[in-house]
Amino acid sequence: MREVGSGELLTAVGAGLVAAVAGGVVWGLIGRWTNYEVAIAAWGIGFIVGTAVVYGSHGRRGLPLQLLAVVLALAGILIGKYLSFVWVNQSDLDRLGISLPVFSRSTWDLFMDAKSNVLGGWDLLWIGLAVVTAFRIPQVHRVKQEDIADTE
Repeated sequence: MREVGSGELLTAVGAGLVAAVAGGVVWGLIGRWTNYEVAIAAWGIGFIVGTAVVYGSHGRRGLPLQLLAVVLALAGILIGKYLSFVWVNQSDLDRLGISLPVFSRSTWDLFMDAKSNVLGGWDLLWIGLAVVTAFRIPQVHRVKQEDIADTE
């Protein structure tokens, strides 16, 4: 197996980033529409990002792509948690006549102040599964010696 070239790495970054942002936005929308955060969506983000990284690298695998998939999956999860937090609280605050913009420093500070309420034990379980999944999808598949002997 050869190393990942810079062009393949760049397309893997692009594909993984698109998957991470799309997964995060979908997770945020689920929270907005249901007024409930479905933590298992984090695992789905890990899956789609890992798959997108392999697709973007044209089937290449290896440690650099595994680490890329993990970082991008965590970024997608952060996007999803943030958007879910904002959109769920927007609807509650709108009833009180208070505006909560999606992209503002004060909204980010509010999110960071509430992280102990936003991030629970179940979230950590699903985030852990997302990280493991994102790491394993671009993993190099090792061929066992007995498998080689069986084909000869």
